[in-house]
Amino acid sequence: MSIEDINDLIKEAKEKQKAFDEATVKCGIIGLSGSGKSSLINAIAGERIAPVGSTEQTMEAQSFLHAGIEFVDLPGCGTEKWPQSTYIQDLELEEYDCFIIVTSNRLYESDIYLHDEMATKRTKPCFIVRNKIDIAIQDEQHDNDLTENETILKVTNNIIESISSLNKGSIYLTSARQPTKWDFPKLLGDISDSQEGVKQEKFIAGMAVWSKEAIEKKRKIGLKIVSWFAVTSAANGLNPVPGLDVAVDAGVLLSMVKKINEIFGLTEEQLSYIEKTTPGITDTPEFNGIKQGIIKFIAKYAAVEGILIVLRRMGTKVVIKNTTKFLPFVGQLVSAGIGYKMTTSFGETYLDEAAEKSELLLLEVLSNG
Repeated sequence: MSIEDINDLIKEAKEKQKAFDEATVKCGIIGLSGSGKSSLINAIAGERIAPVGSTEQTMEAQSFLHAGIEFVDLPGCGTEKWPQSTYIQDLELEEYDCFIIVTSNRLYESDIYLHDEMATKRTKPCFIVRNKIDIAIQDEQHDNDLTENETILKVTNNIIESISSLNKGSIYLTSARQPTKWDFPKLLGDISDSQEGVKQEKFIAGMAVWSKEAIEKKRKIGLKIVSWFAVTSAANGLNPVPGLDVAVDAGVLLSMVKKINEIFGLTEEQLSYIEKTTPGITDTPEFNGIKQGIIKFIAKYAAVEGILIVLRRMGTKVVIKNTTKFLPFVGQLVSAGIGYKMTTSFGETYLDEAAEKSELLLLEVLSNG
Protein backbone atom coordinates (compact mmCIF):
# COMPACT_ATOMS: atom_id res chain seq x y z
CA MET A 1 0.00 0.00 0.00
CA SER A 2 1.38 3.40 -0.97
CA ILE A 3 1.33 6.66 0.97
CA GLU A 4 -1.27 7.92 -1.53
CA ASP A 5 -3.51 4.92 -0.73
CA ILE A 6 -3.20 5.59 2.99
CA ASN A 7 -4.00 9.26 2.45
CA ASP A 8 -7.17 8.25 0.58
CA LEU A 9 -8.23 6.01 3.49
CA ILE A 10 -7.49 8.79 5.95
CA LYS A 11 -9.59 11.23 3.93
CA GLU A 12 -12.51 8.77 3.78
CA ALA A 13 -12.37 8.07 7.52
CA LYS A 14 -12.25 11.77 8.36
CA GLU A 15 -15.29 12.41 6.18
CA LYS A 16 -17.24 9.65 7.97
CA GLN A 17 -16.22 10.98 11.37
CA LYS A 18 -17.18 14.52 10.35
CA ALA A 19 -20.60 13.33 9.14
CA PHE A 20 -21.15 11.54 12.46
CA ASP A 21 -20.03 14.49 14.57
CA GLU A 22 -22.25 16.92 12.67
CA ALA A 23 -25.35 14.69 12.44
CA THR A 24 -28.45 15.59 14.45
CA VAL A 25 -31.61 13.58 15.02
CA LYS A 26 -34.53 15.99 15.43
CA CYS A 27 -37.29 14.52 17.56
CA GLY A 28 -40.58 16.34 18.09
CA ILE A 29 -42.29 15.80 21.45
CA ILE A 30 -46.07 16.25 21.31
CA GLY A 31 -48.42 16.29 24.28
CA LEU A 32 -50.26 18.32 26.88
CA SER A 33 -48.61 19.85 29.92
CA GLY A 34 -48.48 17.35 32.75
CA SER A 35 -48.07 14.31 30.52
CA GLY A 36 -44.43 13.94 31.52
CA LYS A 37 -42.75 15.18 28.34
CA SER A 38 -39.74 16.68 30.13
CA SER A 39 -39.27 13.58 32.25
CA LEU A 40 -39.43 11.43 29.13
CA ILE A 41 -36.81 13.58 27.38
CA ASN A 42 -34.50 13.27 30.39
CA ALA A 43 -34.98 9.50 30.56
CA ILE A 44 -34.06 9.09 26.88
CA ALA A 45 -30.97 11.26 27.37
CA GLY A 46 -30.06 9.62 30.67
CA GLU A 47 -29.52 12.97 32.34
CA ARG A 48 -31.49 16.06 33.23
CA ILE A 49 -31.51 18.34 30.20
CA ALA A 50 -35.14 19.56 30.34
CA PRO A 51 -36.70 21.30 33.36
CA VAL A 52 -39.26 19.19 35.21
CA GLY A 53 -42.22 20.33 37.26
CA SER A 54 -43.74 23.14 35.19
CA THR A 55 -47.51 22.90 34.82
CA GLU A 56 -47.74 25.64 32.22
CA GLN A 57 -48.65 24.70 28.66
CA THR A 58 -45.78 25.09 26.19
CA MET A 59 -46.47 28.23 24.14
CA GLU A 60 -43.34 28.11 21.98
CA ALA A 61 -41.21 25.28 20.65
CA GLN A 62 -38.48 24.54 23.20
CA SER A 63 -35.34 22.77 22.04
CA PHE A 64 -33.05 20.60 24.17
CA LEU A 65 -29.87 19.23 22.60
CA HIS A 66 -28.09 16.18 23.93
CA ALA A 67 -25.24 14.33 22.19
CA GLY A 68 -26.62 14.98 18.73
CA ILE A 69 -30.27 14.35 19.59
CA GLU A 70 -32.41 17.48 19.44
CA PHE A 71 -35.61 17.13 21.44
CA VAL A 72 -38.20 19.78 20.60
CA ASP A 73 -41.07 20.20 23.03
CA LEU A 74 -43.76 21.41 20.62
CA PRO A 75 -46.53 23.88 21.54
CA GLY A 76 -50.14 22.76 21.57
CA CYS A 77 -51.84 22.28 18.20
CA GLY A 78 -55.12 24.06 17.52
CA THR A 79 -54.60 27.11 19.72
CA GLU A 80 -55.10 30.72 18.66
CA LYS A 81 -51.37 31.17 18.18
CA TRP A 82 -50.83 27.75 16.56
CA PRO A 83 -53.95 26.95 14.48
CA GLN A 84 -54.30 23.39 13.25
CA SER A 85 -54.63 24.44 9.60
CA THR A 86 -51.07 25.85 9.45
CA TYR A 87 -49.46 24.08 12.42
CA ILE A 88 -47.28 21.71 10.38
CA GLN A 89 -46.05 24.46 8.05
CA ASP A 90 -45.54 27.04 10.80
CA LEU A 91 -43.35 24.70 12.87
CA GLU A 92 -41.67 23.11 9.84
CA LEU A 93 -42.51 19.61 11.02
CA GLU A 94 -41.52 18.18 7.64
CA GLU A 95 -37.91 18.71 8.72
CA TYR A 96 -38.18 16.44 11.77
CA ASP A 97 -36.81 12.89 11.87
CA CYS A 98 -39.36 11.42 14.27
CA PHE A 99 -42.15 12.29 16.69
CA ILE A 100 -43.18 11.08 20.12
CA ILE A 101 -46.80 11.69 21.10
CA VAL A 102 -46.94 11.61 24.90
CA THR A 103 -50.03 11.24 27.04
CA SER A 104 -50.63 10.30 30.65
CA ASN A 105 -54.35 9.83 30.14
CA ARG A 106 -55.91 9.51 26.71
CA LEU A 107 -55.21 10.75 23.21
CA TYR A 108 -56.75 14.10 22.32
CA GLU A 109 -58.09 15.31 19.00
CA SER A 110 -54.90 17.23 18.22
CA ASP A 111 -52.78 14.13 18.98
CA ILE A 112 -54.85 12.02 16.61
CA TYR A 113 -54.70 14.70 13.91
CA LEU A 114 -50.91 15.01 14.10
CA HIS A 115 -50.43 11.24 14.09
CA ASP A 116 -52.58 10.97 10.98
CA GLU A 117 -50.76 13.82 9.24
CA MET A 118 -47.19 12.87 10.15
CA ALA A 119 -47.28 9.07 10.43
CA THR A 120 -49.96 8.09 7.93
CA LYS A 121 -49.80 10.78 5.25
CA ARG A 122 -46.09 11.67 5.47
CA THR A 123 -44.76 8.30 6.73
CA LYS A 124 -42.67 9.95 9.43
CA PRO A 125 -41.73 7.68 12.36
CA CYS A 126 -44.29 8.46 15.06
CA PHE A 127 -44.43 6.79 18.47
CA ILE A 128 -47.45 6.79 20.79
CA VAL A 129 -46.28 6.82 24.42
CA ARG A 130 -48.63 6.33 27.35
CA ASN A 131 -46.44 7.71 30.11
CA LYS A 132 -46.84 7.35 33.89
CA ILE A 133 -48.06 3.77 33.51
CA ASP A 134 -46.78 3.03 37.03
CA ILE A 135 -49.30 5.50 38.46
CA ALA A 136 -52.10 4.04 36.32
CA ILE A 137 -51.32 0.54 37.60
CA GLN A 138 -51.41 1.72 41.20
CA ASP A 139 -54.66 3.64 40.70
CA GLU A 140 -56.45 0.79 38.93
CA GLN A 141 -55.36 -1.68 41.57
CA HIS A 142 -56.60 0.61 44.33
CA ASP A 143 -59.83 1.78 42.65
CA ASN A 144 -60.89 -1.24 40.59
CA ASP A 145 -58.81 -4.14 41.96
CA LEU A 146 -57.22 -4.70 38.53
CA THR A 147 -53.96 -6.55 38.11
CA GLU A 148 -51.01 -5.00 36.29
CA ASN A 149 -51.73 -7.02 33.14
CA GLU A 150 -55.41 -6.07 33.24
CA THR A 151 -54.51 -2.39 33.53
CA ILE A 152 -52.05 -2.62 30.66
CA LEU A 153 -54.71 -4.24 28.45
CA LYS A 154 -57.28 -1.61 29.44
CA VAL A 155 -54.95 1.32 28.73
CA THR A 156 -53.76 -0.16 25.42
CA ASN A 157 -57.30 -0.80 24.18
CA ASN A 158 -58.35 2.75 25.06
CA ILE A 159 -55.60 4.14 22.83
CA ILE A 160 -56.34 1.72 19.99
CA GLU A 161 -59.96 2.88 20.04
CA SER A 162 -58.69 6.41 19.32
CA ILE A 163 -56.53 5.44 16.33
CA SER A 164 -57.81 2.35 14.52
CA SER A 165 -54.61 1.92 12.49
CA LEU A 166 -52.59 1.24 15.65
CA ASN A 167 -51.79 -2.19 17.04
CA LYS A 168 -50.47 -3.18 20.46
CA GLY A 169 -46.90 -3.24 19.19
CA SER A 170 -46.97 0.43 18.21
CA ILE A 171 -48.08 1.70 21.63
CA TYR A 172 -45.46 2.17 24.33
CA LEU A 173 -46.39 2.05 28.00
CA THR A 174 -43.66 3.78 29.98
CA SER A 175 -42.67 5.41 33.21
CA ALA A 176 -39.89 7.97 32.96
CA ARG A 177 -39.23 7.29 36.65
CA GLN A 178 -38.54 3.62 35.90
CA PRO A 179 -36.91 3.59 32.46
CA THR A 180 -35.74 -0.03 32.63
CA LYS A 181 -39.33 -1.30 32.95
CA TRP A 182 -42.32 -1.83 30.67
CA ASP A 183 -41.82 -0.56 27.11
CA PHE A 184 -39.18 2.11 27.64
CA PRO A 185 -36.17 0.07 26.38
CA LYS A 186 -38.25 -1.09 23.39
CA LEU A 187 -39.18 2.52 22.62
CA LEU A 188 -35.52 3.52 22.39
CA GLY A 189 -34.72 0.50 20.25
CA ASP A 190 -37.59 1.20 17.87
CA ILE A 191 -36.73 4.90 17.55
CA SER A 192 -33.14 4.00 16.63
CA ASP A 193 -34.38 1.37 14.16
CA SER A 194 -36.61 3.98 12.51
CA GLN A 195 -33.57 6.02 11.55
CA GLU A 196 -31.05 5.23 8.84
CA GLY A 197 -27.32 5.55 8.36
CA VAL A 198 -25.49 8.14 10.41
CA LYS A 199 -28.69 9.38 12.08
CA GLN A 200 -29.32 5.90 13.44
CA GLU A 201 -25.75 5.76 14.75
CA LYS A 202 -26.11 9.19 16.33
CA PHE A 203 -29.33 8.28 18.16
CA ILE A 204 -27.83 5.04 19.47
CA ALA A 205 -24.74 6.89 20.67
CA GLY A 206 -26.82 9.57 22.42
CA MET A 207 -29.56 7.47 24.03
CA ALA A 208 -29.21 6.27 27.60
CA VAL A 209 -28.28 2.71 28.57
CA TRP A 210 -31.44 1.04 29.88
CA SER A 211 -30.96 -2.44 28.37
CA LYS A 212 -28.28 -4.94 27.39
CA GLU A 213 -29.38 -4.53 23.78
CA ALA A 214 -28.49 -0.84 24.01
CA ILE A 215 -24.99 -1.73 25.22
CA GLU A 216 -24.46 -4.05 22.26
CA LYS A 217 -25.65 -1.40 19.80
CA LYS A 218 -23.40 1.18 21.42
CA ARG A 219 -20.42 -1.15 21.29
CA LYS A 220 -20.76 -1.41 17.49
CA ILE A 221 -20.77 2.39 17.23
CA GLY A 222 -17.78 2.48 19.57
CA LEU A 223 -15.78 0.20 17.29
CA LYS A 224 -16.37 2.61 14.40
CA ILE A 225 -15.24 5.54 16.54
CA VAL A 226 -12.09 3.66 17.55
CA SER A 227 -11.31 3.01 13.88
CA TRP A 228 -11.71 6.71 13.05
CA PHE A 229 -9.30 7.73 15.78
CA ALA A 230 -6.89 4.98 14.73
CA VAL A 231 -6.83 6.50 11.26
CA THR A 232 -6.05 9.87 12.84
CA SER A 233 -3.04 8.25 14.55
CA ALA A 234 -2.02 6.80 11.21
CA ALA A 235 -2.19 10.29 9.73
CA ASN A 236 0.05 11.48 12.54
CA GLY A 237 2.54 8.80 11.47
CA LEU A 238 2.73 10.37 8.02
CA ASN A 239 3.37 13.84 9.42
CA PRO A 240 7.14 14.23 9.95
CA VAL A 241 7.18 16.99 12.56
CA PRO A 242 9.91 16.40 15.18
CA GLY A 243 8.68 16.38 18.78
CA LEU A 244 5.00 16.43 17.86
CA ASP A 245 4.09 12.75 17.77
CA VAL A 246 3.57 11.90 21.43
CA ALA A 247 1.56 15.04 22.15
CA VAL A 248 -0.67 14.41 19.14
CA ASP A 249 -1.13 10.72 20.00
CA ALA A 250 -2.04 11.65 23.57
CA GLY A 251 -4.63 14.12 22.31
CA VAL A 252 -6.10 11.51 19.96
CA LEU A 253 -6.46 8.93 22.72
CA LEU A 254 -7.85 11.51 25.14
CA SER A 255 -10.59 12.53 22.69
CA MET A 256 -11.40 8.89 21.92
CA VAL A 257 -11.74 8.00 25.61
CA LYS A 258 -14.07 10.92 26.22
CA LYS A 259 -16.38 9.91 23.37
CA ILE A 260 -16.52 6.30 24.54
CA ASN A 261 -17.38 7.39 28.09
CA GLU A 262 -20.20 9.59 26.81
CA ILE A 263 -21.65 6.84 24.64
CA PHE A 264 -21.87 4.39 27.55
CA GLY A 265 -23.18 6.94 30.03
CA LEU A 266 -20.01 6.92 32.12
CA THR A 267 -20.24 10.56 33.11
CA GLU A 268 -20.96 12.35 36.36
CA GLU A 269 -24.22 13.73 34.93
CA GLN A 270 -25.57 10.30 34.02
CA LEU A 271 -24.45 8.71 37.28
CA SER A 272 -26.27 11.49 39.13
CA TYR A 273 -29.41 10.88 37.05
CA ILE A 274 -29.39 7.18 37.93
CA GLU A 275 -29.15 8.03 41.61
CA LYS A 276 -32.20 10.29 41.34
CA THR A 277 -34.33 7.87 39.32
CA THR A 278 -33.53 4.71 41.29
CA PRO A 279 -34.75 5.16 44.88
CA GLY A 280 -32.54 3.56 47.51
CA ILE A 281 -29.74 2.63 45.13
CA THR A 282 -27.25 4.91 46.88
CA ASP A 283 -27.79 2.90 50.07
CA THR A 284 -26.45 -0.30 48.53
CA PRO A 285 -22.74 -1.12 48.89
CA GLU A 286 -22.83 -2.80 45.48
CA PHE A 287 -23.83 0.42 43.69
CA ASN A 288 -21.34 2.53 45.61
CA GLY A 289 -18.58 0.06 44.72
CA ILE A 290 -19.55 0.17 41.03
CA LYS A 291 -19.77 3.97 41.11
CA GLN A 292 -16.32 4.33 42.66
CA GLY A 293 -14.91 1.92 40.10
CA ILE A 294 -16.41 3.99 37.27
CA ILE A 295 -15.14 7.27 38.75
CA LYS A 296 -11.61 5.83 39.02
CA PHE A 297 -11.88 4.43 35.50
CA ILE A 298 -12.91 7.83 34.12
CA ALA A 299 -10.27 9.71 36.11
CA LYS A 300 -7.48 7.35 35.02
CA TYR A 301 -7.60 8.61 31.44
CA ALA A 302 -9.28 11.98 31.93
CA ALA A 303 -6.05 13.94 31.58
CA VAL A 304 -3.03 13.88 29.29
CA GLU A 305 -0.91 12.48 32.14
CA GLY A 306 -2.93 9.27 32.20
CA ILE A 307 -2.70 8.88 28.44
CA LEU A 308 1.05 9.46 28.53
CA ILE A 309 1.34 6.54 30.97
CA VAL A 310 -0.38 4.36 28.37
CA LEU A 311 1.99 5.59 25.67
CA ARG A 312 5.00 4.89 27.91
CA ARG A 313 3.73 1.33 28.39
CA MET A 314 3.70 1.05 24.62
CA GLY A 315 7.22 2.46 24.71
CA THR A 316 8.85 0.34 22.02
CA LYS A 317 6.10 0.92 19.49
CA VAL A 318 6.09 4.67 20.19
CA VAL A 319 9.86 4.91 19.76
CA ILE A 320 9.75 2.95 16.51
CA LYS A 321 6.87 5.08 15.28
CA ASN A 322 8.67 8.32 16.10
CA THR A 323 11.93 7.13 14.54
CA THR A 324 10.82 5.35 11.38
CA LYS A 325 8.56 8.13 10.16
CA PHE A 326 11.57 10.24 9.22
CA LEU A 327 12.85 7.55 6.87
CA PRO A 328 11.66 8.26 3.32
CA PHE A 329 8.49 6.48 2.20
CA VAL A 330 8.87 3.04 3.84
CA GLY A 331 9.53 4.57 7.26
CA GLN A 332 6.40 6.68 7.05
CA LEU A 333 4.32 3.66 6.06
CA VAL A 334 5.65 1.68 9.03
CA SER A 335 5.01 4.62 11.35
CA ALA A 336 1.45 5.02 10.09
CA GLY A 337 0.80 1.30 10.55
CA ILE A 338 2.12 1.30 14.10
CA GLY A 339 0.06 4.36 14.97
CA TYR A 340 -3.07 2.67 13.63
CA LYS A 341 -2.47 -0.59 15.49
CA MET A 342 -1.47 1.18 18.71
CA THR A 343 -4.66 3.24 18.84
CA THR A 344 -6.86 0.31 17.76
CA SER A 345 -5.40 -1.93 20.47
CA PHE A 346 -5.85 0.63 23.22
CA GLY A 347 -9.27 1.74 21.94
CA GLU A 348 -10.76 -1.74 21.72
CA THR A 349 -9.48 -2.64 25.19
CA TYR A 350 -10.91 0.56 26.63
CA LEU A 351 -14.18 -0.02 24.79
CA ASP A 352 -14.53 -3.49 26.31
CA GLU A 353 -13.91 -2.12 29.81
CA ALA A 354 -16.40 0.72 29.32
CA ALA A 355 -19.08 -1.70 28.08
CA GLU A 356 -18.42 -4.01 31.03
CA LYS A 357 -18.75 -1.19 33.56
CA SER A 358 -21.89 0.08 31.83
CA GLU A 359 -23.43 -3.40 32.07
CA LEU A 360 -22.52 -3.72 35.76
CA LEU A 361 -24.24 -0.39 36.37
CA LEU A 362 -27.31 -1.47 34.41
CA LEU A 363 -27.60 -4.76 36.30
CA GLU A 364 -27.46 -2.89 39.59
CA VAL A 365 -30.20 -0.52 38.44
CA LEU A 366 -32.32 -3.50 37.33
CA SER A 367 -31.89 -5.21 40.68
CA ASN A 368 -33.05 -2.06 42.48
CA GLY A 369 -35.79 -1.07 40.03
